[in-house]
Amino acid sequence: MLDQFRKNFEFDYWATDNFMKALVEMAQPPEKAVKILGHILFASDIWLARLMKEDLSRFADPYPPYSLAECRQKLDQLHEKWKNYLANFKPENLGEKIVFANTQGKRYEHVVQNVLVHVVNHSSYHRGQLATLVQQGEGKRPNTDYIGYALEIGESKAL
Repeated sequence: MLDQFRKNFEFDYWATDNFMKALVEMAQPPEKAVKILGHILFASDIWLARLMKEDLSRFADPYPPYSLAECRQKLDQLHEKWKNYLANFKPENLGEKIVFANTQGKRYEHVVQNVLVHVVNHSSYHRGQLATLVQQGEGKRPNTDYIGYALEIGESKAL
């Protein structure tokens, strides 16, 4: 199961990276798309900080005003941080509980496994919004389905 979680986070990076490239290639990337991309990165960052029990005071705006260049840097930085976090992860960590406050101050308790599933699903949801915005802006919408990722890394093949 841990290998699948690691793979899910590699997929998440791959898919978001493909949208990053699509936005960079556009003459005029939609402002809303860049804002959503920043939100995807914010969520990934704050969830990792919660899991690592870091100080959350740096997380103020769930839609940080990142430029595309800042998004590129943040995406690559978060990819390395998640890889490092998951590299030392043990099966027993999946059932551990974390307690945290959301951005409105409401407190919650979740098991780590649910958080890991949520982070990847949250990104996928917002990449759906990016797909619409890129297409409306006459950009080249990338195919970021998981099966496309599996094909690219050689786990599936076309016949």
